[in-house]
Amino acid sequence: MVSYSIDKFLSGHVFAFLMILSRIGAVITLFPGIGENYVPPRTRMIFACLISMLLMGPLLPRLPALPAAPAELARLISYEIIVGLFFGTLVRLTISALESTGMIIGMQTGLSNATVLNPSLALQSPLPSAFLSTAALALIFISGMDHFLIRSMLALYDVFPAGGTLPTGDMAQTVIHAVNHSFIIGVELAAPFIIMGLLLYTALGIIQRLLPQIQVFMLSMPVQIWGGLALFSLTTSLILGFWMRYFDQSLSNFFQ
Repeated sequence: MVSYSIDKFLSGHVFAFLMILSRIGAVITLFPGIGENYVPPRTRMIFACLISMLLMGPLLPRLPALPAAPAELARLISYEIIVGLFFGTLVRLTISALESTGMIIGMQTGLSNATVLNPSLALQSPLPSAFLSTAALALIFISGMDHFLIRSMLALYDVFPAGGTLPTGDMAQTVIHAVNHSFIIGVELAAPFIIMGLLLYTALGIIQRLLPQIQVFMLSMPVQIWGGLALFSLTTSLILGFWMRYFDQSLSNFFQ
């Protein structure tokens, strides 16, 4: 009977590559544009392997030694995967601010029932939400923010050193804060449409009281849709610009 030890099986740099790939691969599964459902898994795996190979040089001295017990190896791999999923989740939560903005815009402009396939979620979403999500993904790659995210994978080892202990309490508080802040930013970005809807329905309520025989809400539907589309065309660049600033600040504050 032939037996194989972990030292022989994971000799050389195989263990280091496996450690790096566990964290980087988990991040890539949630990476904007690359970790989407419409991207083939083989493409994501190739991208994760390439980045892991590029990071082996600077990260090799910072990795722990090869453990002797399989249980310790499983703990190290699990730690790296959880850290990668944690960082990828934070990135996704910053992008979800635009999802909240699009949902509010859809309700205020009467386009909430006009659904289209959202590539980011692989689900049916209101038209403004799908448009903002797709525009945000394109803006990340156009502005070079994807390079910043790749560099953040290397900086992630400063926050969570390889082979460390998971600060579960701090991680839970960070996720809760990210969800809360993301929703607040989404509402703030949709503030012009909330004000427009409030003024419109206030005016319609007054007109309905003055002229109860007229179907005001049926007649006002075209005004609501065209007014919402006009306001959306005027504020799209501002919404995406403020969101890019929030995206940059959120990642910078995380590493600070």
